[in-house]
Amino acid sequence: MSFEQCRKINKLMEKFHCKWFIAGGWAIDLHIGKESRIHTDIEIAIFRKDQLKLKEYLHDWEFKKIISGELYPWNNNEYLNLPIHELHAENKESQEKIEVLLNETNGDTWRFRRDTSISAPIKTVCNYTSEGIPYLIPEIVLLYKVKNTREKDYEDFMTVREHLTPQQRR
Repeated sequence: MSFEQCRKINKLMEKFHCKWFIAGGWAIDLHIGKESRIHTDIEIAIFRKDQLKLKEYLHDWEFKKIISGELYPWNNNEYLNLPIHELHAENKESQEKIEVLLNETNGDTWRFRRDTSISAPIKTVCNYTSEGIPYLIPEIVLLYKVKNTREKDYEDFMTVREHLTPQQRR
């Protein structure tokens, strides 16, 4: 039950004054309260509208955008629109790396980028651990994982399914 990587990200992001949360497999583990598998990376999610604020906040990090599975430099004040939704960032000094997933919003509503008819109030898309680490709710994490399900995605589903309320399962 270490969650050391998540604590480091929480510390890194503590003065970022926009909503952010741990995503991916780490979010599943934070929800159940224990590490269920080995994680090779860590992802955070932010709202697309806050992307330039994040880049300014992590000004000493090098960012690259993902286009069709390839890494490309993210130019200075370039605003990224769909279909670009994934960034990779690296702190050249510390060698820390994070993946950043851009989430869609419309006013006070989160929208699923692949089908904007799937939505939720922004205030409901994240939970917090007892230590105050924000994480994307598991039903949204699983929604993203369903497109190209890998073994680890199936493991995440099997791990969290008994920890979901009937409403979350729906």
